[in-house]
Amino acid sequence: MMLALTANQADAARVSPMIVEVTPIGRQSVARVELIHSGESDFPVEVQMFRGVISEAGELELTPADEDFLVFPAQVIVPARSQQVFRIQYIGEPELSSSDMYYMQIRQIPVDVTGDQNEVQVVVNFNVLVNVIPDGATPEPYVESITPVVRGDVNGIEVRLENRGTRYFTAGSLPWRISGTAEDGSAVDLRLQPEDVAQQIGVGVVAPDRARVFFIPTEKPLVEGSIQASVVR
Repeated sequence: MMLALTANQADAARVSPMIVEVTPIGRQSVARVELIHSGESDFPVEVQMFRGVISEAGELELTPADEDFLVFPAQVIVPARSQQVFRIQYIGEPELSSSDMYYMQIRQIPVDVTGDQNEVQVVVNFNVLVNVIPDGATPEPYVESITPVVRGDVNGIEVRLENRGTRYFTAGSLPWRISGTAEDGSAVDLRLQPEDVAQQIGVGVVAPDRARVFFIPTEKPLVEGSIQASVVR
């Protein structure tokens, strides 16, 4: 989301789903994404496709990749209190050895305004995660390292989680188990359900041959070398 120094606040809008999966070829290479606009004025938007790379720290880098998709409509004015369905079709490399990650960016187009130029227009971007997944691709989460840390006076651990498989996974949708010895000598055994993990790390997308470092808070500081963590898929 960004601010443009023009006029009028952006109308309410939402997009569903925020994660889609397609295949490299065939009927399943097509996905539909719906924008629901509940505002009282027209909502002009444009769509652009990007290849996405997420760093270990969770920073997203986007590279234009319109050549890998057909998008319809690529630009449209969504009327007030209405819906718009966007159709995307993957037309890139058909022979993939592992899943590829893209983002479909639905971007509000700023409009020319008249009158008081001191007002603020809020221009909204939606990034929909698009995963292109070949047949037979499977994820393989692997805990590469665990380090006790303190972040903002909160005791916890940093877990470097690799994906040694051929399909992306979302670490925030999987149950975690963390065990170890606290500095006071007591045993710690945390069993975190997906909803608990998601509150701490968000969606937690990990692409094939990539790694992410996640911070998980613990009630007590843990002794380095005693900690074990596992992720169940």
